[in-house]
Formats: sequence, structure tokens, C-alpha cells
Amino acid sequence: MSTEQGSDRRHHARVEVNWPVVILTHRGATVGETINIGVDGAFIFCPVPLLRKEKPKLFILAPVRQPMSVSVEVTWSNLYSSEQDTPPPGMGVRFTQISDVDRQYLHEMVAIAKHYEKKAGRLAGQK
Repeated sequence: MSTEQGSDRRHHARVEVNWPVVILTHRGATVGETINIGVDGAFIFCPVPLLRKEKPKLFILAPVRQPMSVSVEVTWSNLYSSEQDTPPPGMGVRFTQISDVDRQYLHEMVAIAKHYEKKAGRLAGQK
């Protein structure tokens, strides 16, 4: 993955998740899975990624809450890889419209995950 596609261009941290997502485009609906997510975007695994600059609507099915309805822009797409490749077929998306409640939920999820990552790293270093 080039730095243009990778975390070097991100302004906010992301956490790894496996949340189902419904992707609505002008051609219809498809499904995918959120592989990582932050307050400003996500990586979506899907068998047929959308093209760069497409602007679908996502319904992200995070656990124990109402689905998040998010408008996005595809910032990069990995059209020609297999599930064994890194990254797998999918697309990076930037959130263009997300509710304040959903953005706050994501902010809190990332903060909690990062806290426990640090704590686990410190515990591993004590062994």
C-alpha cells in the first residue's frame, strides 16, 4: 500500500473492528465488512470495491446500537487483489456526513481501544 493510501495521510487513529456494513450506490446495494474505523473514515472489505471518488451511503452495523448512517467518499480502492493479499479487496472511505452522536461514539471507541492497547503493551513488557 502506498503512503497515499495508508495511515500516513490519516489525521485520526483507527481501531480494528469487524462490523458488517451495507453499501448503497446508484447501482443498488451490496454488503461488506468494516476492517478498521476511526472518526474520519474506514477501510471496508468487500468483494467488488467501488471506484475512487464514488460517494455511496453506508449503514455501519456496530454492536449493541442503532446502525450508523454515513455518507462517504471513496479515497482509494483495491480492485484487483484476493482475500489473501494485503490489503484484501476493499476501499478506503472518508466520512463526508456523519451525525455528532455517531462521531462521538467512534471517538470513544478509538480512545478505549487505544487505552487497552497501551495497557496490554505495558503488561507484555513486564513479563
